[in-house]
Amino acid sequence: MKYSLVVAIIAVALFLSAGCSQSRDAQAAKPEMTRCQDELNAIPEVPEASLKGRSRSPDDEAGALSGMEIALTINRMFRSTADPDRDQDDWCYTENTRQNFEKLLNAIKGNEIPPTVDFLAGESIDLAIQEEWLRSGNLIGSMTYKGRSSKRDDAKEFIETLSRNEQELSPLWSKFNRQQKYFRYPSLKLGDARRPREIADYLKQKGFVEVPATIDARADHFSQPYCAALTRGDQVCANFIGATFKSILLDKTQKARDAARRIAGREVKHILLIQANQLTADMLDELLRWYKALGVKFISIDEALKDPFYATEDVTSKANQILINRGLQVQIAASFGVATYPEDA
Repeated sequence: MKYSLVVAIIAVALFLSAGCSQSRDAQAAKPEMTRCQDELNAIPEVPEASLKGRSRSPDDEAGALSGMEIALTINRMFRSTADPDRDQDDWCYTENTRQNFEKLLNAIKGNEIPPTVDFLAGESIDLAIQEEWLRSGNLIGSMTYKGRSSKRDDAKEFIETLSRNEQELSPLWSKFNRQQKYFRYPSLKLGDARRPREIADYLKQKGFVEVPATIDARADHFSQPYCAALTRGDQVCANFIGATFKSILLDKTQKARDAARRIAGREVKHILLIQANQLTADMLDELLRWYKALGVKFISIDEALKDPFYATEDVTSKANQILINRGLQVQIAASFGVATYPEDA
């Protein structure tokens, strides 16, 4: 917990280096430190957060989030086996293992986190994994079939892909009692003014509860460089990327709390979004313990949504007002020759 200042100082030094090609072949030819610098340089959130954190003492973190209530949610989930033919250009294709799934599950259980909603895209689900997820007491929500928004602002097309996603999840509901239907917009993007209204009417008709997020960890920004470091055996770089991610997550959480206070005039129950990937599999237990040590109380998604702040038909749009730096929706994975979760937050 006491390395924000270290992260900030090293990050400033790293950002003195200019960017360059991030393809796998190009990266393989670079010295270790240069590769790590380039990978961090590709993450636009790092410079601002690191520079602002230079004056913050590590001891200032203690109690920084005291009294804050957060509901944990996850986007997507691991598959039990990797597919190198399908994911050959993805540094993180080996993250799809049962071991990583169990890491997430054990982190949630070990930290006594309330039932956590995992939002799924039917194209990539592993039904056996999801059955175990539900048996553990956790929950499942729906996105679209491919986990992305329609390219066109067409409500009908969006509803069709959402309906297809529900069909893919239907085998689970034949075995488990579904007490609540949760839905999340991929990338938390609604489209133009007309489309959200039509989709909202459909969601209401089908009994869905729309789940936004007020803190977006954007672990997908860090996953490819993290996996690249692990692949080449550079644990020092991997550790530094993880520490940088953690420092920026604290900054995002504090900013989200401040933004909510300004908008609502009071404390708001927050909803944290993380992605299931190698970085979060390795770090979730640490992150949850760290959050709790900073004073966070983890609550269920249903308890969070009872906050009057979310009592609006435009709930995702309203929650998006809290999210910081929404303009930084760059695809870091593209710098490595792959787009991981191309439209998925």
